[in-house]
Amino acid sequence: MLDVRRLQVVREVGRQGSLSAAAAALAYTPSAVSQQLAALERELGVGLVERGPRGATLTEAGRVLVRYADEIFDRICSAQEELQALAGLETGRLRLGAFSTACTLLVPRAVVAFRERHPGVEAALVELDPEEALAQLRARELDVALVYEFPAEQPAALDGLDYVHLLDDRLNVALPPGHRLGRRRRLRLSELAKEQWVQGVHRGSTVQVLPAACRAAGFEPIIVFRSDDPMAVQGFVAAGLGVALVPQLTVPTARRDLLIRALEVEGDVLTRRVGVALPAGPYRPAATTAMLGVLEEVSSSLRAEATARLAARNKRKAKR
Repeated sequence: MLDVRRLQVVREVGRQGSLSAAAAALAYTPSAVSQQLAALERELGVGLVERGPRGATLTEAGRVLVRYADEIFDRICSAQEELQALAGLETGRLRLGAFSTACTLLVPRAVVAFRERHPGVEAALVELDPEEALAQLRARELDVALVYEFPAEQPAALDGLDYVHLLDDRLNVALPPGHRLGRRRRLRLSELAKEQWVQGVHRGSTVQVLPAACRAAGFEPIIVFRSDDPMAVQGFVAAGLGVALVPQLTVPTARRDLLIRALEVEGDVLTRRVGVALPAGPYRPAATTAMLGVLEEVSSSLRAEATARLAARNKRKAKR
């Protein structure tokens, strides 16, 4: 393979018309230029430069090589400019995967903040369960994935991936308007033993979280509907078809007619760990680093907002 530095020497000799002038332009010594030329001529088996009393000129082979060298250096310059633009977040694309409840508020706010700061970078979003997101991350089909897990679950395999914890998201219970327990601010899970349940997940490892928590509280839940759509779950509850677990992160977007109450349970079985998974390695693209920072900022502010909103909702409902 041709040495780019030697191509640069031939190119500069053709431009300057002498080995000494080319050496000065490249900050080389004349002997270094002569050695580089000789090495390249031996490698190619043709003469590239004709030396004379008035300087040096390119042979026909030298002119052919310089023509290609010009194209090569143009492409190198273009590559450098594009890489600098990527590093400076002036262009590029970021592929983000996220689970459904993160897409209600956390992800939209993060994407808006990211686009405001880096308008030249395209942020593409795919809604995925954590298991699907991790698989696509390993296949390099995603750059960043929002994932979650519960303590009772088998921890997700993160081999070959980095993980950054964002927050702990406690699950509350959503009750329909006028529910018999609606005047209470906190409920024990066992008090809901006779209720029908709307489950906010219909497949995957987390489908057993609700049944396991209910069994630990001494009863088997009566699950009448399952849906991955948070708004559908809220709609079923508002219609009086059951009660449901609601992540605290989604409280700011919850329907105003729902009664959302804190649950008293043993340990943290109904608290999910939310974080960001991304490819492991010493190099992390600038867009990925930037999105990670935005997600950390938005998560922090949203956690405080959700806590305040839940307290305000309960206070408002209690007055009624």
